[in-house]
Amino acid sequence: MKTHRIAIEGDGLPGSTNVLLDGRDIGRGLTGLTLTLAHDRVPHVELDLVVVDATRVGSVEAEVVLGSGVADTLVALGWTPPAEESEPDTTGR
Repeated sequence: MKTHRIAIEGDGLPGSTNVLLDGRDIGRGLTGLTLTLAHDRVPHVELDLVVVDATRVGSVEAEVVLGSGVADTLVALGWTPPAEESEPDTTGR
């Protein structure tokens, strides 16, 4: 199991908390976290990510984007974002 270094910094005021994952601030991409400690294992941190509820609304063409906080958090966890398209699709498909 790969481990990551996590640090929580702040002065307790709203908007002042930084959550650093391997030195990268991922706080904007979180709604919370749960830290579990036990004497016989590595600490376990469960991150609650900011997500958008996407329900079926029919068939539409749409641009799908992740907020910068969510994307930063996923990248810090090892996700590789897809390559950007060099030119927009104008075929209507």
